[in-house]
Amino acid sequence: MEGEQSGQQAPEAVPEVSLRRRFLNVRTLLSFALGIAIIVFFLTRFDVDFGGIWEDVKRSNPWLYLAGFLIYYASFVMRGWRWSFLLRNVGFGAKPGPRLPAPLGLSYIIYLSWFANCVVPARLGEAYRAYMLREDSGASFSRSIGTVLAERVVDMVVLFLLLAVAAIGLVHSAHKGTAVAVLLAGLVMVVLIVLVVVAMVRFRGHIERRLPHRFQASYAHFHTSTFDSFRRRMPQILFVSMVIWFMEVARLYFVSQGLGYELGLALVLFVALANSLLSTLPLTPGGLGLVEAGMTGLLMMELTRQEAVSVALLDRSISYVSIVIFGAALFFLRQYRQVRRGVSVQAGAVPDSLG
Repeated sequence: MEGEQSGQQAPEAVPEVSLRRRFLNVRTLLSFALGIAIIVFFLTRFDVDFGGIWEDVKRSNPWLYLAGFLIYYASFVMRGWRWSFLLRNVGFGAKPGPRLPAPLGLSYIIYLSWFANCVVPARLGEAYRAYMLREDSGASFSRSIGTVLAERVVDMVVLFLLLAVAAIGLVHSAHKGTAVAVLLAGLVMVVLIVLVVVAMVRFRGHIERRLPHRFQASYAHFHTSTFDSFRRRMPQILFVSMVIWFMEVARLYFVSQGLGYELGLALVLFVALANSLLSTLPLTPGGLGLVEAGMTGLLMMELTRQEAVSVALLDRSISYVSIVIFGAALFFLRQYRQVRRGVSVQAGAVPDSLG
């Protein structure tokens, strides 16, 4: 961190994260094909009544849908605020050093990273987030990635704890087996990420020695920032994380209420969190196909098949479709601004920065 605070960063290898190239490559196209195939198989296998679903959507309460939409987008503001805590924990924003964007600017970066996750596989949006922060503020890419990993650790732990609370509410229902299975899947993911963190501590020297020389400084920065992210403000970080996840739950609650379906609080909590768990799997962009099928299966604990599909699709119109539409607009606007900024730099002007 000394390099950050003195304003002299150690040289680091920074990959170029190009969404345009990634979006058009074979791996991305195959992952989209897999997601679409899952949706098609699911809808045809279970003989879904598309006319009935459309009628459900048309009669839904637009104000409750709007409430779900707004609370979901407000969660990005909370995510930007939380990220600012983590970044400041590792020394960003201190003088002298890179000037951080305001929390709202960080929310904008996070939103674009979610757009990236929705259009390319393998969670590339996490790297794209750090890349954008470097472009906008000059912050170290490897240190930024460390804060993103720390954020994922916090998210997975809080998600699992809330999922466990929801599962307790379902343990005496007829669907106890499903609740336990999803909870075990969540536990596996938490254990895996904890093992990654433990391995980083236990084998730090071994990992650094095995890396090519040009990556060793970058890994050292990444390692240090990951653990420095936890050194302060943990009560605030945990509190904001809880609020974020309850906002995710509120989105599903308003969507289901808008369709006129009364769901138990435990089920709404469980389905919303399990949905988030599925979306983290790097198999398809944004969990496409996996989330829709998984949500529908879980909602069928209390709803009919058609009702469950209606809720799942309407919910995903917020958490996936709207991200793709508005994210694409913001992405191309950002590209346009960067082109204009490049012209200004060539003309001798100082480029502006977000924040």
